[in-house]
Amino acid sequence: MMEISVTFLLTGCLIQGVFCGFSISLPERVEALQGSCVFIPCTFDIDQQYVTELTDDSKRIWYKDVKPPTVVFDSSSPDTASLKGEIFGTPTEKNCTTRFDNVRQGDEGSYYFRVEGSGRLKYNYYKVEIVVINSPPKPTVSLFKDQQEVKKVKEVTEGSSVNLRCSTKIFCSSRPANLTWSSSPEHLLNESVTQQQRQEQTELISDLIFTVTQRHHLATFTCTVTHQLQKQITKHKSRTLRVQYAPKNTSAHVSASGIVLEGRSVTLSCSSDANPPVLNYTWYRDTEEPLKPVQSGQNLTISNTDPTHSRRYVCTAQNEHGAQNASVMLDVQCEYQEALLIYSQSLLYQTSDF
Repeated sequence: MMEISVTFLLTGCLIQGVFCGFSISLPERVEALQGSCVFIPCTFDIDQQYVTELTDDSKRIWYKDVKPPTVVFDSSSPDTASLKGEIFGTPTEKNCTTRFDNVRQGDEGSYYFRVEGSGRLKYNYYKVEIVVINSPPKPTVSLFKDQQEVKKVKEVTEGSSVNLRCSTKIFCSSRPANLTWSSSPEHLLNESVTQQQRQEQTELISDLIFTVTQRHHLATFTCTVTHQLQKQITKHKSRTLRVQYAPKNTSAHVSASGIVLEGRSVTLSCSSDANPPVLNYTWYRDTEEPLKPVQSGQNLTISNTDPTHSRRYVCTAQNEHGAQNASVMLDVQCEYQEALLIYSQSLLYQTSDF
């Protein structure tokens, strides 16, 4: 869950119309992975009348909100704290950013920050909820096109530049997670893919940037996150791409094998790979200029053939993204030509016996 950083202005200390300057900025809720550390970004401010009492010797204290409230960390004696860790910066920098180490399930609960300076400066600030989880969540894999996340549209068009983004929550900066990509088919990660990895606030992000082609249709990309705890813990998430593309690998062929005899029926067939599937198949005779459609449909059947049907036929496969042609030669012969051919072959066979 994304942490929401908010600033709480404690208006309860409005006294005689004078505005109170005590405030704190920290998340309402942070998640900690059991056995790891938790990082709490935090800054505070004090009322101007106490500025001189805030020194670098001032105490910064974390209390667990139980009955009675229990000190879990005191910057003046960090070695005796029940929660080991560190408060960064100095009190005069108004820094309360904190790291708690080796967080356990029993550390779950509400905590509030307190500052104690010289004199009257003693103030309790708003609370933060620490939630301890036993196992890291799976990473998130998102698809971006033109810097916009693709949510409703499940398919992208061939030629588009896309970004597959894997992100995982950073629980402890001193024990960083590691993100790796794999693909099925495996070779896709080697084809003009740019990989970028960076850290943004509480997230580790890895991007795969590439131009989609037909080869990416139904390809699966898997992001694996490895957390370095007492033992390695790995989680993974996959995303399958669906790519729309114009017809590819279009081919045409004659159903009959060998010679097509006059008077027989013959079927010409056309096939193509496209997504979405081919919307229209159209047949043409390539001897006509301009080309005129003979018939629509994947198959062209010619009944009662004669030699005038001998020619090259062109099939066009088309969908909403484009078209591709393929051609096939139809050769129709008279029956006496077949007999002559058989006789010639017979003579050739007899000659070879001598």
